[in-house]
Amino acid sequence: MSKRIAFICSVESYKLSDAHIFKDLCLVPILLGEHLGYDVSILTTEMNEALLQQTFPAVKFERIPFEDDYIANMNAYLAGHAKDIDIVFAIGPYPSYLPILKAYKHHHPQGKIYMKLDVNRYWLERLKTYPYFLELLQLCDLLSSECVAIQTAIQEFSQVTIQHIPNGFYEHFPTAPVLFSEKENRIVMVGRLDAPEKQTLLAVKAFLAAQLTGWELRLVGPMSEPFYQELLALLNGHPFAAQVIIVGSIQDKVQLEEEYRKAKIFCLTSLVECYAHVFAEAAKNGCYIVATDVDGAADITQQQRFGTIHPTHDWQSISKTLQHVTQEEALLATTCEQLQAFARQTLNWRDIVTKIAHYLV
Repeated sequence: MSKRIAFICSVESYKLSDAHIFKDLCLVPILLGEHLGYDVSILTTEMNEALLQQTFPAVKFERIPFEDDYIANMNAYLAGHAKDIDIVFAIGPYPSYLPILKAYKHHHPQGKIYMKLDVNRYWLERLKTYPYFLELLQLCDLLSSECVAIQTAIQEFSQVTIQHIPNGFYEHFPTAPVLFSEKENRIVMVGRLDAPEKQTLLAVKAFLAAQLTGWELRLVGPMSEPFYQELLALLNGHPFAAQVIIVGSIQDKVQLEEEYRKAKIFCLTSLVECYAHVFAEAAKNGCYIVATDVDGAADITQQQRFGTIHPTHDWQSISKTLQHVTQEEALLATTCEQLQAFARQTLNWRDIVTKIAHYLV
C-alpha cells in the first residue's frame, strides 16, 4: 500500500488560486509524491479541482468546510484519517497550524511534519514576540527556509535546526539553455503588477528617468483598472512612454517563457518578498537581476555577482543601474551564461524535492 503525503492548508491559506498550483505550496507535496511514490492529497476548502486534475491527475483534493470552524473541521477530519497520513506538509508558521498539527501528532505520533517556513524578515521580527511560534517550530520534524539570512536568524532565535531549501522553477515543458544572441534589449517585470508591495510604478519611474534609447520595459502580469489608469497617467506625455510595453497577464506558459528568454534584464522592485519564484524563473533564463533589498535577492544574485541590489524606495539608484548595465554587454552576456547554469543546476523544483526527500527518510 502506498504511503501518503497531505498538504494541509492553514486558515490563512484555505483558498488556493490557480497560480498556487504551480508554486511551492502545491508543487512541493506534488513532486515529493512523484519522487517517493506517495499518494498526494490537498486538504483545504477551495481550489480549482478541474485544473488540478488536468495538470496532476494523481493528486486528490479533499474539501474541508470553512463554515462554522475550519480548525475544528480539519481536526475532525484528522481524528479519522491522521493514521493514514505519513507526512503532513505545511507552509508558513501561521497560528492556526498549532492546534491542527498538534491534533495530527496526537492521532499519529509517528507521522512526520514538514513545514516550509516562507518567512520574510519583517514577519520574523513579529513572530519572535508570539509564544506559539517556538512551540510550532518544535512540533515539526523538518523545517526549511528559502534564504540563508532567514535560516540563520531563525536558528539563532530558536536553537532549532532549519534547512536551507530555496524556491525553484518548474518546467512545464523541457527548455534548452538560452543563448545571449537570442536576447533583445528588454527589461522584464513579472508578477501581480497592481499589488502595492510590488512597487511597479517605482520601476516605471526609474526606467523613464534612465532614458534608454533602444530598450523596452515590459510589464507582464495582471493589473486592476484603477492601477492601469495610474500607470497611464505616469506615462502620459513622457518622451520614453512608448518604450513601456504593457503586456498584461499571460496564461500561456510558452509565451511567458519567451518573455524571460528574450529579456536581458529582470527587474523586481518590491517592498517585501520571502524568496520570489520569479527570481528562479529569471535566473534560469539568464536575466541580469536588478532588485530591491528583499529577502532572497542576495542569494539569487550570489551577493550581487549576477545582479544589483538597491534600497527599497530608491528609484534614482535603480535608474542609474539601468543606465549602467544596459551599456555593459559583456556583463549581460556573462550573466546569461553563468547565472542560468547555476539556476539550472540548483533551482529546478524536481531536483530540489530530491533534497527534501532525503531529509524525510
